[in-house]
Amino acid sequence: MKYITRIVFIIFIFQFQNCGNKDYPDSLKSTKTIEIKMDLLRGDSPEFIIEILDTINLEVPGNPPLTSIQDLAFSEDFILLLDRKQGLLKFDINGKLLQKIGKIGEGPDEYAMPYAIHLDEKENVVLVADWQKMTVISYDLGGKFYSTSSKFSGYPISFYEDKDNLLVVQETINGTKEKPRQVLVSSIEPKTFEVKNWERPLYGYHSDFTTIHQIPRLLSRVNNASLFYMPIIRGEISSHSKRDTIFRKVNDHLLPEYQINFEGFDPILQLRISQIVMSDKYVFLRLIYDNRPYFLVIDLERNRPLIHLKKLFDQEMTDEMIPRPFKGDRYYSILRNKENGLEKNPQIVFYRLQ
Repeated sequence: MKYITRIVFIIFIFQFQNCGNKDYPDSLKSTKTIEIKMDLLRGDSPEFIIEILDTINLEVPGNPPLTSIQDLAFSEDFILLLDRKQGLLKFDINGKLLQKIGKIGEGPDEYAMPYAIHLDEKENVVLVADWQKMTVISYDLGGKFYSTSSKFSGYPISFYEDKDNLLVVQETINGTKEKPRQVLVSSIEPKTFEVKNWERPLYGYHSDFTTIHQIPRLLSRVNNASLFYMPIIRGEISSHSKRDTIFRKVNDHLLPEYQINFEGFDPILQLRISQIVMSDKYVFLRLIYDNRPYFLVIDLERNRPLIHLKKLFDQEMTDEMIPRPFKGDRYYSILRNKENGLEKNPQIVFYRLQ
């Protein structure tokens, strides 16, 4: 009998350790369910009322043209902005360019394809994730090059602060049904690049449609829990499950937290989510259905979609305008400027949601 008890205990431990073996983590039951119905997209939605707190205009004489803002980091005295063509730029709080930090190139102190930044004022450094080189590069806040990390096992796409740990989220590119692509996570020390925990597979998947780096914010903290969400991108709904799962990250495991059910969608039409932003209370999604974009707001506390956003600041919604958490109940969006048909540098708008 004692041997049977021991075997059952070992099996239990094995299953617990592999519940986040992320080839099929959503086989476990989610604790909360969110229904997204097609009727929500068809109907009119109430306006999302906002209280504008501040605006920073980046259209200042002497500033370079900003074509595609990849990432932002804020200090009380300056702003760090990562532009795909211009690289890493430092602005004062009035939007005037102070300096460029590093530059795009192939040298050891240069970044080839910068994807994300992390500001650590305590250590006086800024980190740049270089997707192409599969490394992280550090500079001091005056622009001096510090060092380059060792090569990662995956392509770094974002940073995430998990309590006292700084995580580097990476993706693998090639995969088969036998050996799926994976999301990898490393914990590093921001100044020395000492790796506390090397790459651990967090999630495995096989999809002909999913490209992770288009959705850089896979991890977020909601109600004191770290959540992970990589949506399924479907060629046809009928060829995939009609549900997604938002997971809770526990150490290096994933446990289902929310199940998202899609109801009333035509099974022969493509359905995909191309942008995600999670805050302490809401999830903001850009959903593409039948080649049309829809911006949804989901209330995580009440487990239900709130509204379908069509406009914000009296402008048609774009990816850059999706609300992004700033501090507490404050958010920011990037608002494009046009004058006489010519596009100018954008504004950064800070606000509260009512």
